[in-house]
Amino acid sequence: MDMVATATGSTLTLPRALRVATGPSPTQRATRRVVHRCHQIARVTLRQQKRTGSLREDVLGEDVEDLAMDAIAGLFERDDRGRFSELRRYFEGQVSPDHSEEKLIRDLRRLVQSTVTDWLFEAYRAADRSLSNQIRSLKRAVRQREDLCLRRRGTVQWIEFEGQREPSQGNGGIGREDRRPGRPMPLEALEAHLTGEVAEASSTGDLLEKAIETLWTHPEFEAAYPLTRLAQVMRAARTRVQSVTEHSGSVSHPDQPILRPEETRRYIQNTLSSLRAEKRPTYVGQGKVDEPTYEAYFAALRDRLEARFVPPGDPEMTHHEALMEHLPGLTKETYRDQHRARFEYLEQKARETLVSRLQDVIQ
Repeated sequence: MDMVATATGSTLTLPRALRVATGPSPTQRATRRVVHRCHQIARVTLRQQKRTGSLREDVLGEDVEDLAMDAIAGLFERDDRGRFSELRRYFEGQVSPDHSEEKLIRDLRRLVQSTVTDWLFEAYRAADRSLSNQIRSLKRAVRQREDLCLRRRGTVQWIEFEGQREPSQGNGGIGREDRRPGRPMPLEALEAHLTGEVAEASSTGDLLEKAIETLWTHPEFEAAYPLTRLAQVMRAARTRVQSVTEHSGSVSHPDQPILRPEETRRYIQNTLSSLRAEKRPTYVGQGKVDEPTYEAYFAALRDRLEARFVPPGDPEMTHHEALMEHLPGLTKETYRDQHRARFEYLEQKARETLVSRLQDVIQ
């Protein structure tokens, strides 16, 4: 039984602590108990990602203890009545004495693992927008192929083979059920192979095909790859090629400033901040959209502009895809009927202003 002893010798089981923490008046003792268990689960989840190489320590840092606490913090934000709204919403009707302890613990683990995964995704997006664009583009390329699929292994998404590949592609028709066991190809090794293919790959789909061929021609490694790691490889390969080609040859205007990605992002942010303040009276003040939707518009506009102006970008991103990231569940029909005119007008205004500012800088 999952319990802790108190100074008086009594025990507080996790289900009992959950019942109190999700009730109308969470106590400090029950809250500490639930926080402690959630932190344990989050630590285990992050360490699993670290072992598989999926935890990007270069972006988030290496202190798993702190990362785990940051990841679960949102679960313990209080509403205006002092209650934990996220926990209450998830466990509503599930923490009565009739529910088994095993089920409650299993549900809590599922909630924390999902929360950590979502937190990591948002943390990566905030810290590294170009990787987020590359992941989105890679997912799109995988879904356009009948021989590939995205499948979770624990908390990590992998690109795996679905069905059989054609013998002409050099694998003898090996299917998913015959997937080679083994470890994934090291990131730096796959990057080295793809760097030589970047010039001939006009899209993420082309580069994905090159990655597949590389994996299949090296039988000592598994013919599958973690999604985020492959996105990192593709971005690194493109960056390596760009660093060589962009500075080769003579420089005709040596006094022109060369904008780094972070500088372009800063101009994008400044442009959107000005436009947000300018248009708020019209859109929010006149009741055309509510404040959360208005903020979602500008978060999506940032994605859209970075996808277009910050390399490697995501030239295939659509307006609907950008906004759907910030309005979950947004269908194409709802986008077209309720948001398209406003969002695309704002995108046009932001793009024109940004282009003008960037031209002033480089002239």
